[in-house]
Amino acid sequence: MSALLVKATLYSAVLTLCSALIATFLTPKNPPIVALVIFSIFSTPLNFSWQQYLERKLPGYRVEKHEANDQVKGGTSGGGGVTVKMRLNVVNTLIKVVIDQTLLAMVNVALHLGGVRALQGMSLQECLQAVKEQTWPLMIAGYKIWPLVSILNFTVIPVEKRTLVGSIVGLGWGVFLALRAAR
Repeated sequence: MSALLVKATLYSAVLTLCSALIATFLTPKNPPIVALVIFSIFSTPLNFSWQQYLERKLPGYRVEKHEANDQVKGGTSGGGGVTVKMRLNVVNTLIKVVIDQTLLAMVNVALHLGGVRALQGMSLQECLQAVKEQTWPLMIAGYKIWPLVSILNFTVIPVEKRTLVGSIVGLGWGVFLALRAAR
């Protein structure tokens, strides 16, 4: 396990704990703090690895090299008379946003809904029922914030920091999820 992955997992666990603690002050029924943190510890490495995989398969930027005498705005010297410029790969970025906001979002929401309940000791039937009843409402709620986060992540955030950025935004989202889990 890489040091970056361990760091991202620890940050995510701490931010999840903070979210759940904040939520305890906002609802009379306490959220399942331990289950939320354990789920975060298990899900972060999967999400971190997924982000790494997506970036390897669909690089968000392409390197353009120009001879030093070419006029390139915003380029940096690549040595040897070459100027190097990183250019956003719009097609790859759009593909990643769509995959992230459909496939990955659906998997994350379903796993969160079922996983947190399973960690609380609920039956498989109860977990599946929660997934069936709450996945779409949670997906729709998520579409109010996560597409923007996804676009920013894929365009301006380095791949190794994306999970952390998601976790920071997820602090507020985690309060929302903790309040839902407390119902």
